[in-house]
Amino acid sequence: MNVSRETIGENMLTPYIYINYRKMLENIKTMAKLANEADVDIRPHCKSHKTVEIAKQQIRFGASGITASTLKEVEMLIKGGIESITLAYPLIGEEKISSYLKLGKNIDLRSIVLDFEHAKYLNRYFSRSNPLIAYLKVDCGLKRLGIQPEETEDTIEQITELENIMIIGLLTHGGQSYSGLLPKEVVAKVEAAAVLSHKLPSLLASAGSTPTAKELLKIPGIDEIRPGNYVFYDNTMINLGVCKENECSLFVKSTILAIYKEYIVIDAGSKSLSSDSGVHGNSLLKGFGLIVEDKSLIIERLSEEHGIVTGNGINNFKVGDQLTIIPNHACAVVNLFDEMHVFDGNKLFDSYKIRGRGH
Repeated sequence: MNVSRETIGENMLTPYIYINYRKMLENIKTMAKLANEADVDIRPHCKSHKTVEIAKQQIRFGASGITASTLKEVEMLIKGGIESITLAYPLIGEEKISSYLKLGKNIDLRSIVLDFEHAKYLNRYFSRSNPLIAYLKVDCGLKRLGIQPEETEDTIEQITELENIMIIGLLTHGGQSYSGLLPKEVVAKVEAAAVLSHKLPSLLASAGSTPTAKELLKIPGIDEIRPGNYVFYDNTMINLGVCKENECSLFVKSTILAIYKEYIVIDAGSKSLSSDSGVHGNSLLKGFGLIVEDKSLIIERLSEEHGIVTGNGINNFKVGDQLTIIPNHACAVVNLFDEMHVFDGNKLFDSYKIRGRGH
């Protein structure tokens, strides 16, 4: 059996994550080009990469702004010079709201409102001269946060009575597309309908997840998409048919610690690969990542610093060999590391600090 051997970073301490710079850049450029051709803004999520360097590349290639999940990400983006940011996570708690107000003084900072009660709550902390600029969150079937689509018009009418809240659009997230239970084309239509079926003409329609982003660009009326994972892609995206393996740009590098009769042990466990075996209930995946050198091998189980790998090909390796792993969920893996190494071909030319970790 021929086993593919990667020589990238073979003298570096494992486990670590690295990105293929050219592939990452191509992913950013491709999505931006498709959005531009469809005359749709792209406001990508930075929760996938949590780095200002990648956010700047997204802006460079046409993103109208960046979407964040945490105030830590917002702070990182502002320090990096990003001038238009959406915090697509509800503001709850005086400390968070106070931080948001300080961060948003000199930039275009937006957030979300979950419903009328949430809007009333937030109205107390803002003013006519400094209103909360926000999207109204609409649930499109994920059953996580937001109003139902048919409640949109009444909710907008109620919020209009609040002096300090300015709704600029409707926002939804088709996270159920990650489960693989429905075709991404179907989820995209449901997602679009959630923000278009009851939308007032003056409001923006913002939608998106990486699996549905390209499908949403085909639907008239969508103003903005917010994919995040697309900069890297991962094993989930491969299994959903969203990308091909050669489009993946983020990898975990791990060393073989021991070889036994029925399994090998690697130094990447749940603190490197995460225990995310299937995003939003995805049952298509086997194990905890795809091993590039031998795709028949299965990362069967994890403890914190150990991974157990099984399969007929384990005897083709020896202790000390390094394995290259495409993680199941790139976003979760990035959040486990302090930095990601950047390779152009086999040459290490940069390291990005993952500055957006934490809340």
